[in-house]
Amino acid sequence: MKTDIIFLTGDYPGISGDNDPNGIYFYDVARYLCEEAGKRIQVAAFRIGGKECFEEKNGLSVRRFDLPRDGGSPDGPFASDVELMYSHRMYDKAVSALASHAVRIAESCGKNTPVWCHGIETSGAAIELRRRGFPVVSVAHYLIAQELMYRLEAADDPQRAGYFARTISYRAGALIPRRHRPGLLRFLSHAAPVISRLPLPDMLELLRKLVSEAQLIKASHLVTSVSPGFAESIARFHPASRNKLRVSVAGAQAPSEGSHWPFPVRDDRLRLLMVGRPVPNKGWYYVAEALKNIESSRPAEAGRLEITLIGNVDTLGGAYGRRINETFKSLKSVSYFSMEWLPNKRVLEIMSAADAFIMPSVFEAFGLVTLEAMANGCMVLASDADGPRSIVKAPWGMIMDFQDPENRAREIERGILKLLSLSRDEIHTFSEQARAASLQYTWKKCAEAHAAVLEEARLLVSGVG
Repeated sequence: MKTDIIFLTGDYPGISGDNDPNGIYFYDVARYLCEEAGKRIQVAAFRIGGKECFEEKNGLSVRRFDLPRDGGSPDGPFASDVELMYSHRMYDKAVSALASHAVRIAESCGKNTPVWCHGIETSGAAIELRRRGFPVVSVAHYLIAQELMYRLEAADDPQRAGYFARTISYRAGALIPRRHRPGLLRFLSHAAPVISRLPLPDMLELLRKLVSEAQLIKASHLVTSVSPGFAESIARFHPASRNKLRVSVAGAQAPSEGSHWPFPVRDDRLRLLMVGRPVPNKGWYYVAEALKNIESSRPAEAGRLEITLIGNVDTLGGAYGRRINETFKSLKSVSYFSMEWLPNKRVLEIMSAADAFIMPSVFEAFGLVTLEAMANGCMVLASDADGPRSIVKAPWGMIMDFQDPENRAREIERGILKLLSLSRDEIHTFSEQARAASLQYTWKKCAEAHAAVLEEARLLVSGVG
């Protein structure tokens, strides 16, 4: 059977979908392209978390390969296969192995077959397949450059002092003036070919990944961004990508048919929700600090707040998550409830019962969970990160200025107090407006945009475009 698209990624979800946000993205885009657009997609990925070696359904076939084990497994404990794949001792082997698998698959499909790459671990495959004449398109959901910028910024942010150790990035940020940091990262991106040949020490693991990111973007004929704001950031850190950037925004899932809130539902309470992985850049500690401030300055208003966290902060966040959990648990007036990671259906039910969703990420390419919250009638209080500022609009949404780290907790405090000032009728009106706003984002549009970019790359390589 002829293959229309080759899709390369380190980890591909089970063919029936996945609770991981990127998994939902992959599944819904691929499902539409196969079932409704008639495309035949062949996926190559590693076998992560015990998934099946081979799956096939409605024109989508997924072939998974074991992570390379030659030379033995890396030393030290690894919480998951994904963590193992990105470890400093495994990463280069994984990049090389995926490239080898990709070349074998691509050569059997024909030179004009477009290759869709996701993740920096596909950089080696992208380089080799472009060299062999295949059209290569990468889709960006995350920027290592943004993570590095965030780590350098730690020296400017007293809020983080109680949550993080002083790393090399922290010390470097203390030495490099804020205005020079973007230029430094652009220089490192430009110097990727030279840096890739250097024997980088383990402690500079993120620099190695930045090199892979720059190589993937350079090898791609076109680069697909998941939001307009994120496209601006890609061009900011990787200027050579500017003319080959395209945008494909995700779609909203159908809203939940049920509703569930962990506290008794009362109209005099404001129901707040946060969902996601409790990793540092998600900014949950700013919310914890904001709630402490409200309790201190306005105890009566604090008593009207209920906040639910989905993501198992205490377990999944490690030492950082446990410190956040302790801060939330120390709240005296605010009602706080933390939940483990739930199936997507259950998450949507809780969204349906919430009044407002908080997205306090310092950087965020898109934030699919925000769109899910909107579809379930949540007002949104979000940072001015790339994704949220592209989709969150007044009056049902509020964007917070996160440019100054010292003001972030105060911005969240201001936003929550604004939400508290709304009547129940106003909350209902804004809830319906958020739901209506989500309808403009569909998986059909997202898939069609991806298909258009892949076809553009194919025509470009064949000399037609």
